[in-house]
Amino acid sequence: MPRIFAIDYGTKRVGLAVTDPMQIIATALDTVHSKDLFDYIATYAQSEEIESFVLGYPKKLDNTDNKMVPHVIGVKNKLQKLYPEKPVHLV
Repeated sequence: MPRIFAIDYGTKRVGLAVTDPMQIIATALDTVHSKDLFDYIATYAQSEEIESFVLGYPKKLDNTDNKMVPHVIGVKNKLQKLYPEKPVHLV
């Protein structure tokens, strides 16, 4: 069964997590430099099947978007371009 790949994007470091094959539990996978994110995903996808991506959508305490939103949207757009068959969910 394919896994769900989660991304907590930062301009310097990116936190990554992945579900187990049954998609019950998510566990931390790695932390990578933001410039290495897409290479890491490509390498990971060669050994494990990815069903979809979950990308953290940053909000302030008053529920408004924070300054990271344009960067996160850029990552979302690039994921959709590289993996058009896999949904990208903003959470």
